[in-house]
Amino acid sequence: MYNRHLDTFLQTADAGSFLKASERMYISANAVTKQINLLEEHLGVKLFVRSSQGLALTEAGKLIYGEAKKLIRHSNLIVRKARELEKPKEYTIRIGVSLMNPASNLLERWANASERFPNLRPEVVPFEDSVPVFNDILDHLGEKIDIISCPYQSTYWGDRYNSFHLWDLPLCITCAKTHPLAKRERLTLDDLHGETLICANPGNKPPLDPLRAEIERDHPEITLKGVDYIDTSTFNQLASSTELLLSAQCWSGVHPLLATIPLECGYTLPYGLIYAKDPPQEVLQFIMAVGQVGAD
Repeated sequence: MYNRHLDTFLQTADAGSFLKASERMYISANAVTKQINLLEEHLGVKLFVRSSQGLALTEAGKLIYGEAKKLIRHSNLIVRKARELEKPKEYTIRIGVSLMNPASNLLERWANASERFPNLRPEVVPFEDSVPVFNDILDHLGEKIDIISCPYQSTYWGDRYNSFHLWDLPLCITCAKTHPLAKRERLTLDDLHGETLICANPGNKPPLDPLRAEIERDHPEITLKGVDYIDTSTFNQLASSTELLLSAQCWSGVHPLLATIPLECGYTLPYGLIYAKDPPQEVLQFIMAVGQVGAD
């Protein structure tokens, strides 16, 4: 931004001699002299009067001495501001979390990718597990919440969001800890004969529709109880019931009085991120970073 020989000029003027200036700058006296000569040639004026007593500033040198300090301060300020503009601005990614939609796995993945995107900062935004609240979030994705990590394929919620697949969740059976099946390590559909099984109505969770059809066809001993949605009230009711719930592995810690047992059935539930239809670039960067960690 300015002629770097001005630094040498200022050091020389303060020191009063080429030799003392060279000692301050850790270069040779000849190098100092050469830089001053080049600066004088560039400016077309004499900066110093040389004598046996040392160096003295000329009138032109005095003028340039005062203005050079201002120029260097101003130049350094411009460079600092320019470098700040080059830095990516910090962007907050708001992640919605609830009992049924925890973000622990998502944030663990982000921890492994965060060094590549220092400008992105995740922020946890809690929300209530209820249908009205979830509907409101979907209607306003990108306003208060950018991303939710959850089972995402459901025609019940409509076509209001984009999704990014992370993995497939094993299906489980959730029941009260007092239920006879609660202490089993694994369950099969045969183990559910004689039980009432709560599950999503046909069409609400398409990945589960084939399983529901298989139960109706091959396991009539299981009584299916359809519901339009599953929220925390479903788990509260289950805690004092003998019924079973067809659930996702991510819901295993929702209620302390419930047990969640893996179900061997060959079906899974897609799990991933849901986000706004037209998200900012930073949200897409976050999603791609998390997805890449999973692919590594």
